[in-house]
Amino acid sequence: MHYRIGSTACVGALVALILTPVSADAGAPDSAAAVLHQETRWLNAIVAGDAKIVASILSPNFTHITSRGVLLHRAQELAALKKEAFTMNASEQTVDSAGDAAVVHGLNTIVQSGKTLARERYTDVYVKQNGTWMALSAQETEIAP
Repeated sequence: MHYRIGSTACVGALVALILTPVSADAGAPDSAAAVLHQETRWLNAIVAGDAKIVASILSPNFTHITSRGVLLHRAQELAALKKEAFTMNASEQTVDSAGDAAVVHGLNTIVQSGKTLARERYTDVYVKQNGTWMALSAQETEIAP
């Protein structure tokens, strides 16, 4: 089921992966909230440069494609962490889920000293492992500020 979080729905198309909606009776709204909670923890930990928290969120086989097209694996992602001077403000978030998989689509606005540095559409894929939502994949696309 598709859940709208924020002011505008971001409708994403997945070509290689078709997600079968989870019914509301199966606890999907709670799953969406849990995934978005992990998403917020992850963004805050990235800005803080907190490798321990980020490591607890990334699955062992995590892969990230940056807005510049650079492919990073989990170890590279963790090695690149440092405390940042900017903030990341996520909006237009939607969560699509199917069983133990969830996809978050959203808009991330990166701001420093009141100035917008970048705006990125993103897709983050989560899998539920041992009762915890773990990030499996991330991809950003920079858009005009």
